[in-house]
Amino acid sequence: MVESRLGLEGEVLSILQNIDEGNDFLLSGGAGSGKTYSLLKVIQQLLLESPLSKIICITYTNSAAREIEGRFSSTSLNVSTIHDFLWDNIKSFQKELRSSLLVLANSEEVRAIKSPDGGFDTNHFDQLAIQYKEYSRIAEGIISHDEILVLAHKMYQLYPKLRDITSSRYQYIFIDEYQDSSPYVIE
Repeated sequence: MVESRLGLEGEVLSILQNIDEGNDFLLSGGAGSGKTYSLLKVIQQLLLESPLSKIICITYTNSAAREIEGRFSSTSLNVSTIHDFLWDNIKSFQKELRSSLLVLANSEEVRAIKSPDGGFDTNHFDQLAIQYKEYSRIAEGIISHDEILVLAHKMYQLYPKLRDITSSRYQYIFIDEYQDSSPYVIE
């Protein structure tokens, strides 16, 4: 494996060394400095060295996701926006979704989710399937981009099994455009 790393750039080798040692890392630099290029080289190397490992690359926009996805043809790599990634990880946990949404809707916290479309009939709400769409109708169980980050954050806080499931699904988790990520995502 070390032989296949010959000729790689210094920052890519440094990232791979951090990965080999089990360390998290942050690659920072100015616009146009090659951060995404380095990330792509790391992914390419990991796919070469460990083709069966599951890798998720999380981006901020659909266009960035398509661009990264278009550079690789591997079933081991999943590229997703942060919103789609979070929804994919929590959508199957409807009971926990409803419970967390109710906690946030009834909270006075800054992070609370407010329902502009009216209050909650909790008896009716308990029967709803929470859905993720382009618009919000909280009282109907429909959330959008505005709520998904806060809701997923709360669910990961309240339900450790979600953290365990996510971390066991992927051997490598990369976030492109980290500087654009919400503090909820980083936490």
